[in-house]
Order: sequence, then structure tokens, then C-alpha cells
Amino acid sequence: MAQPLAHLVRVTTDNRVHQLWVASASSDEEALILVRNRVPEGWTAALLANKLTPLEIEAPDLKHGEAREITRVSAIAGSS
Repeated sequence: MAQPLAHLVRVTTDNRVHQLWVASASSDEEALILVRNRVPEGWTAALLANKLTPLEIEAPDLKHGEAREITRVSAIAGSS
């Protein structure tokens, strides 16, 4: 099995709102499946080419096979 990586995925809702998700997966395909399994039917998911730094990969504390939205986290972290 390949080493799990943190994949960035852009999710588009029915209302055309974009969300940013991160998935810990061994492949691009696995990352998309993980995210699609967490969002409502009809929403779309697309991998982003952006790569995370080692520190950014550790920050979400994801276990292999997990996916979560990070849009709100980054918005909250950036506010004062």
C-alpha cells in the first residue's frame, strides 16, 4: 500500500458554493471517493493540484481513510 498523503479536494454544492476538503488517502481516486462519501448526493468533488507542506499535513490530524472540510477552519483561523 502506498503512503497516505493529504489530498486537497474542491467540493461544489448544489448552490454553487465551493468548499475545501482534505482527505488522507493513498491515491487520488481514493481521496475523491472518501470526500464523495461524506457530501450530499449531487455535490461534485475535484482534486486540486496544490500540495500541502509537511506541517500542513500534520495540522488536521487525519488518520488514513478520513476526509473533512477545512473551509470553516481556515476562515475561523484567519479571523481576529
